[in-house]
Amino acid sequence: MSDINFPEFRSILLEKGRIPRKLNENAEQQRLLFLEYIKNGKIRTEEVTACQCGCRDLERIAEIDRFGLPFGALICKKCGLVITSPRIAAESLPEYYDKFYHVLNYGHLHVHDQQALFRLWQGNKIYRMLKPYLPDVKELSVLEIGAGTGNVLKEMTEEAAKEGVTVNATGTEYSTDCIEECRQAGIDIVYGDLDTMVAQGATCDVLILSHVFEHFTDLRAELDKIKKLLKPQGLLYIEVPGLCNIGNIATYNFDFLEYLIHAHMYNFNRTSLTAILAGGGFETLCANEKAEAVFRPCETATVVDTSSNYSDIMGYLEKLVFSREFLKEGILNFSTIRNNLKDDLATVHRWHEHEKAEAEKFARWNEAEKERGDTARRWHEQEKKVATELMHALDVHFKTPYTSVRAKLESYRGLRETFAKYYKRYFG
Repeated sequence: MSDINFPEFRSILLEKGRIPRKLNENAEQQRLLFLEYIKNGKIRTEEVTACQCGCRDLERIAEIDRFGLPFGALICKKCGLVITSPRIAAESLPEYYDKFYHVLNYGHLHVHDQQALFRLWQGNKIYRMLKPYLPDVKELSVLEIGAGTGNVLKEMTEEAAKEGVTVNATGTEYSTDCIEECRQAGIDIVYGDLDTMVAQGATCDVLILSHVFEHFTDLRAELDKIKKLLKPQGLLYIEVPGLCNIGNIATYNFDFLEYLIHAHMYNFNRTSLTAILAGGGFETLCANEKAEAVFRPCETATVVDTSSNYSDIMGYLEKLVFSREFLKEGILNFSTIRNNLKDDLATVHRWHEHEKAEAEKFARWNEAEKERGDTARRWHEQEKKVATELMHALDVHFKTPYTSVRAKLESYRGLRETFAKYYKRYFG
């Protein structure tokens, strides 16, 4: 188990009061219609009581899937395989895939509105993974079960052509819309599945199950059919959504429930996938935790040790839930900090406005002081001028020798006028 002590993770996994994945209007309408079909028995469901390994010791770890639909998940305590239960019964699958799967998953009413069911370059990647194990031939027969709109086969054919290899590609589908898209793209497409191709006596060098293997109900039975379809030394490519890769996929938001979907009957990590294939008579040529793998039929395939897989997966889910809760708490704390900063910013803004008002008041006071200073300066200059006139008048009166009384009187009169002007200025 995980070194993180977070026992609440089990109850968080089992919550069912929400719809983990946001749905558009088309998907929501399809979801409600799907529930109506289940209620009326048009789509039949069934409970799972035993794992593919035969173990009946199953623990419930989810009550709903990403759409909030009542398709939970069990984990086998012996091998760690995660199983959808209840699940859609096998006889209802063709109608389900034709009517509900694409709209519910992708939100578009028509598949031609989707660029591809999987990301671009999926076919290129698959060819590059198979290349080291392919025989040195100029022609390959490739069969893809669940080919969707055909983008994988189209890309793989184009990639092989770059090396002078001709790919004779065939695909199968249940969706009539997908079949029409494939035919318009010039891809050989058949309505059906593995049973259909076995009944036709088809054989191939490469069989591709790109996000298809997890949709099968009886894995061992399907592997037996695959062996009938593969030529000697033929290759099987399987890719499924890796259970222990959830934390690396942004669209899952660290949420196990956003990963779960009712259409996936099983959820694999590298160990559970390679163990199932080994038990079905296939050797693993390469595999990773993204759950991308290449296999070859081999009746003496080495048994995979799954003894610690249950605890490994539960430990991973505990870390995943802890990371999600920690992230939620971080976002909550960030929101609180942001609101506090917003309040602090408002306080600073108010302080700034107050300081601005004070500065404007000071500027007005400074202008008034400056004006008073200019007035005082003008007054001082005037005083200096009057005092100078007075001193001059005194000097003239007392220092000038007068030769006549008239001159003395005139000088005295001028002195009186100066004193009068001085007196009036300061005392009048």
